[in-house]
Amino acid sequence: MAYADNPARLARLLRDLADALEKAGVNPSGSSSDRHLMDDARKAARELDPPQEGGRSGRFHAF
Repeated sequence: MAYADNPARLARLLRDLADALEKAGVNPSGSSSDRHLMDDARKAARELDPPQEGGRSGRFHAF
């Protein structure tokens, strides 16, 4: 199945890319091209597969 035929799959790929960049140490508040790539990937993922209205993000955060 091609990514063009499955927007949710492409969105997951873009989210995984953004997460990998963040884990690799890209500063989310910086101004590098890597940070812009991370932001663009997340924005495109939201456009392709918007989060559920009123639902949770699906992620678990613990501090």
